[in-house]
Amino acid sequence: MEQKKARTAEEPARLMCDDALTEVFRRLPARALAACRLVCKSWMTVLTDPHFIHEHLSRGRQKLLLFANDRVSDRLLAMVLADDNKSMYQLSRPAASRSVFVHNSCNGLLCLGDSTGAVEVLNPTTGESLMLPTPMHTAGSSQFSSCNWHCLGFCPKTREHKVVHFYPGTHIDSFKVRCEIYTLGAGVWRQVGSFRGAPIDRGVHVNGAVYYLTKFRYIASSRINCLNLESEKIDAMMLPPRKSYGGHCSLTELEGRVCLLVVDGVLEGPPRTMDILMLNSDEQSWTPRYHFSLPWLMPSCYFTPKHTLFHDGKIWVQLLARNLYCFDPRSNSEELTIAWPELDFPFSTHTYIESIVPLRKDYIKHIQ
Repeated sequence: MEQKKARTAEEPARLMCDDALTEVFRRLPARALAACRLVCKSWMTVLTDPHFIHEHLSRGRQKLLLFANDRVSDRLLAMVLADDNKSMYQLSRPAASRSVFVHNSCNGLLCLGDSTGAVEVLNPTTGESLMLPTPMHTAGSSQFSSCNWHCLGFCPKTREHKVVHFYPGTHIDSFKVRCEIYTLGAGVWRQVGSFRGAPIDRGVHVNGAVYYLTKFRYIASSRINCLNLESEKIDAMMLPPRKSYGGHCSLTELEGRVCLLVVDGVLEGPPRTMDILMLNSDEQSWTPRYHFSLPWLMPSCYFTPKHTLFHDGKIWVQLLARNLYCFDPRSNSEELTIAWPELDFPFSTHTYIESIVPLRKDYIKHIQ
């Protein structure tokens, strides 16, 4: 009886200690929490709790991730632009050195691909990775092949991460794009539907949906296809009415919303400008959001820039493979300024939040 009373008296104190420890964990960066998981089982239990993981993720500060293949040194680099002073630090990377590129980033996870069509999900903060089974349809070609485009997304309601793979139909003249999905922890790819059009660029994940741009003969006839990750149903919308769509357009995510990038201008010379139109909450209308001029580097820059991101109140635009520019909407200038000196090797730019989202199979099942 006395032992039972002692345990009863100790219970509130233990709960207070657990609450205090959890509060300390909330204030630590993800890189520190990744090491704390290895201290003891009780800490591991707290740090793999799904509510804690997503609460900590919601407090994270978005950063810029530069992912590069340094072919000279035969290594992969995942570097994070930490602040406006251009300080950088290197994250963990896969053990095997191979020609790897990043499809996209979601909740601190990177969706990686290579020239064989393989797909891997990596958490650079914890060093955990998950190699996915080979998709049903893979071209085994470069990252620029429309058969090799994947997009990692997150369904807030089910708390599942899903990799979406869009690829053209069997016949090249069919103008049909098929879609398959892999849910992390499920183990298999599933066909979910198809839609008409020729692929223009890789998908964009925004608020539990993946948006994908396809076109027919002309850019103005392009469609924006939306895959809801919860229902796994596909809807389509036409491009907003516009006098001209210039040379090219693509989709991106800015300020948590879907945006359409439109490059205007002529191939023979400047000026060339880029307009950013933002999809309103009704998902029917668009609002012109930003307008700025693109620098004249070479004729190939006539096409839409490789990556356009919103970070720290600024628009970050990657031109070519080694140039990063920045546009500040608060300034009076409509010109892009150089944000980072040209690197010695090509890189891709992504928004990134450090997280402790686990990728070990037993943790994935626990979270779901």
